[in-house]
Amino acid sequence: MKIFIRPLLIFLHLSFICQLYSCSDQGEIEDSSNSSNKTPSEYLQLLKLPDSCCNKQNDSIVFIETWTWKYRNPVSFFYVSSRYYLQLYKMDTAFNYSLKNAIKEVFSNAHSWTYTPYIIDDRTKMEFLYKETKPLKPKNVYLDLFGDSTQVIRKNDTIAYYYSKCVNFSIKFDPQKPMDIYGESHSERKNEIPLEIMFLRRNNKLYLLLLSAKDDESKIKPGTLNNLLFR
Repeated sequence: MKIFIRPLLIFLHLSFICQLYSCSDQGEIEDSSNSSNKTPSEYLQLLKLPDSCCNKQNDSIVFIETWTWKYRNPVSFFYVSSRYYLQLYKMDTAFNYSLKNAIKEVFSNAHSWTYTPYIIDDRTKMEFLYKETKPLKPKNVYLDLFGDSTQVIRKNDTIAYYYSKCVNFSIKFDPQKPMDIYGESHSERKNEIPLEIMFLRRNNKLYLLLLSAKDDESKIKPGTLNNLLFR
């Protein structure tokens, strides 16, 4: 009987911790989002935009909102030239690895689902899901990008840049864990939405930029995000 007492106490202790910190079924700490009407200044600097920009409907880049969490860094959303949808997210504040080796990409349609809470962004014909639990600190990033004309535009120590007429994609920090970010086309006319994904390491920080077509009529040429960022 004594053999089972210690495992039972450990189980009860872990159950109490999960109740206290709102763990998911994967034992992760839940992290609910809030909406903000401010863009982080470093995001504006990355896009080479002034602090006063992006608030008028006739601006070329129009700020929508920023999602904030307790544990995850903010995600900011923009419309670009009334045709594109841009998301900017600082994935890590201290990332010292070469993206040439750290980004592990495959081009399949094999996304595995396990229960974990997500917040859904369904403003456009492509739906995006961000996991609402405390994210892992990335050392490697696992990208699965599926769609027509998928290509690696550029990949080196500081940038990993992809294009696809995307059906779906997922991003993980651990191949055995739930997807951290997931995107899927919800177009009624087509089964794909043009999408560019850029991982950018700058000042030892890791950023993710997603540029998608605002609707299924708009097109994106490979290199559009690069031209926007480095104009």
